[in-house]
Amino acid sequence: MGGRKFVKKGLRYLTDKDYRFRFNSNLGLYASMPDDEYLKRKFKAFMGKELNLDNPQTFNEKLQWLKLYNRNPKHTMMVDKYKVRDYIAEKLGEEYLIPLLGVWDDPDEIDFDKLPNQFVLKCNHNSGLGMCICKDKSKLDIKKVKGELRKGLKQDYYLTGREWPYKDVKRKIIAEKFMTNGAAEPEDYKIHSFNGVPKIILVCKDRFMQSGLTEDFYSEKWEHLDIKRPGHPNAKVRQKIPAALKEMLGLSEKLSGGMTFVRTDFYLIGGKVYFGEMTFFPASGMEKFVPPSVDEKLGEWLKITGGGYFLKGKGFYLWIHESGIDSSEAEPTDKPVIEAELTDYKFFCFNGYADCVMVCTERSSNEPKFYFFNREWRLLRLNIRVKNAPKNFILPKPKCIDEMFSIAERLSVGCPFVRVDLYECFGRVLFGELTYFPDSGFDRNLLEETDRRFGRLINIRKEVM
Repeated sequence: MGGRKFVKKGLRYLTDKDYRFRFNSNLGLYASMPDDEYLKRKFKAFMGKELNLDNPQTFNEKLQWLKLYNRNPKHTMMVDKYKVRDYIAEKLGEEYLIPLLGVWDDPDEIDFDKLPNQFVLKCNHNSGLGMCICKDKSKLDIKKVKGELRKGLKQDYYLTGREWPYKDVKRKIIAEKFMTNGAAEPEDYKIHSFNGVPKIILVCKDRFMQSGLTEDFYSEKWEHLDIKRPGHPNAKVRQKIPAALKEMLGLSEKLSGGMTFVRTDFYLIGGKVYFGEMTFFPASGMEKFVPPSVDEKLGEWLKITGGGYFLKGKGFYLWIHESGIDSSEAEPTDKPVIEAELTDYKFFCFNGYADCVMVCTERSSNEPKFYFFNREWRLLRLNIRVKNAPKNFILPKPKCIDEMFSIAERLSVGCPFVRVDLYECFGRVLFGELTYFPDSGFDRNLLEETDRRFGRLINIRKEVM
């Protein structure tokens, strides 16, 4: 019987390309594949349809879009099961944290004798692999537990679904107190917030029980919704409205403010609310809903084009936010706000090569300043307005200058010449404009040798031919 099943799977592997991709992706055989190509192929293999990144409509499609183009560095901290604890303590309060028993870099560092009889061990950077739920330490196979934790630490969770926040999480092992509602497993309340508004709640029960996991979706008003995910039945008995529902919704609203989408998980234990985790891509955005129309409905709720501008070009997408800083994350202060003019960085690009950058400061003053720098941030004498710059003149090198050079070069590929204008605001790069004819080609401020130098860099013969 086992041999027949093996042959059947082998034939399917040879004849079904989607099955073959799913099988190979679980083995990590596509590590070098670009993120967008990988997601398109995996989405087709799991969802049975092409992924529309140009105009995503469904919830699952928009989650793939967000993986590629909404890369907030703070999300890395938020998915780190260890570091997020400090964030939750500051944002909500330490009383919402499950007690931490220890943190280690290697399984051999764990002193099991010092751990209580019941505890939970898990990696901070993934979902499940390596986890140990210990209910009786006397029955624990410590050697096996260490082996599973090593497997978990080796897993590059980013590569499995290209969920960017997990890419740079520093891997660790954490131990938490085993939490229980008496003999029952605590319910898991997963609150889905769309653009900062909690909309639906997924209640997961009996995940580790012999009876198996059940899932029920509720509205924020605790109306049971006709939504399922394949393979996960509803509970036989409807969940009563939790006494702490309003509290959990309020906490979720605090954590999701300013975010396009996030799922915040809580446990209710002994009438007290505990934080679980933050998730930006439930099921990696590759699990179907029943009925299928739910995917479209949730997609309508998830607005990915609000509060900024979207620029699409060949080989790139650029999302420009209206504000350089998330007001929900701004620190309160009694000091007066000083409005500083943004520095303008104008990159002179020749067919994908950014040769130099003109830095423009004090544009609104009577004496605006213009300085040219090369890639090593050395002052260049290319413009008559800086010909007599002080000998020891220094302009601070921005921390994101390498990122700006990279963006300018990506935007200028295929163009004989284009000037790419960028700004730096609170450490973030903002797009300004693309200019093909600076000063309409009549810039008398360029030195004669600069004019000739730029002329040599523009290869128009290739374009004419």
